[in-house]
Amino acid sequence: MTLWSTRIALIIALLALVACGTPTANPSATGSFGPVANQPHSHAPAQTGGTPHDHGQIGSTTPDHAAATATTSELQVVLATSEVVVGPNRLALGLLQDNVPISDAPQTTVTARYYRLSADQAALVGEEAARYYGEGLGPRGTFVIHPTFDAPGQWGLEVEATRPGQAPVTRRLRINVVEHGNAPKVGDAAPRSDTPTAAQVSDLRQISSDAHPDPRLYQMSVAQAVSSGKPSLILFATPGYCQTAVCGPGVEVVKRLVDRFGDRVNAVHVEVYRLPYDGTMVPAMREWGLLTEPWLFLVDGQGKIAARYEGGITLEELQPAVEQVIGGQAGS
Repeated sequence: MTLWSTRIALIIALLALVACGTPTANPSATGSFGPVANQPHSHAPAQTGGTPHDHGQIGSTTPDHAAATATTSELQVVLATSEVVVGPNRLALGLLQDNVPISDAPQTTVTARYYRLSADQAALVGEEAARYYGEGLGPRGTFVIHPTFDAPGQWGLEVEATRPGQAPVTRRLRINVVEHGNAPKVGDAAPRSDTPTAAQVSDLRQISSDAHPDPRLYQMSVAQAVSSGKPSLILFATPGYCQTAVCGPGVEVVKRLVDRFGDRVNAVHVEVYRLPYDGTMVPAMREWGLLTEPWLFLVDGQGKIAARYEGGITLEELQPAVEQVIGGQAGS
């Protein structure tokens, strides 16, 4: 199956209506969690050619994509994260109705519960309140949770959503947890990719599809940034060719973080595609094992992944994480 075909299959799977149930501490049938929301991914590196791919983020829900699913007025929950790994995770959840994002998401409260699934039962492992992030993303905002999974395999995710003036609604889905995903995970050493810098080109538009590229994001290569001894923000995004419409907002968030933290943190934007655009991914995408876009990695001063963010990002979510890494660096 081609990478493009895989993306289409993932989109359709993400938009499928998950089974409805009521919260229980020990569901008796694992089948109540419905189909797997994220399909297992191969460990092959990203392909280097083809059509710009769609990452399956909730923001990619367009009329064309919605037409591939059964129309329903019931609340839908989609997992807008392509890989879930053993260890800490950042998962983004989208809430849809009639196959479009709900308009009252900022006023909706969401609780997530995690279940370890076995042959005939599901054991409750943890619970947390999700936080909604949507600044600058329009209808593409998501509810973010941070589960830690201690073993690979299929897990159950129960999502309880309470919209203003409405009774709580519960949806369940299965998620596939893998030992190692394609992308570097938290604690891994950041790959030392030799990406192009401003010093190597006469015009930044040769290495960035941003309509207004900020020179501060192209002063260092990835290898230089993650080897510098300072925390780094490494953003893989393609503002000019993004299929999810969240790459451009992500670049703007990184610019604002540079405004806030200055030279206390390195910031590098890596354009996903070779320019002039011909559908070929840059080598760094393969070196980082990235099959989707956008991705942002927060790297600590020791060159290890401190956090990773797939899809849409906001200043509200990122600024505390950067402050924590900078503070930890100062105290080390």
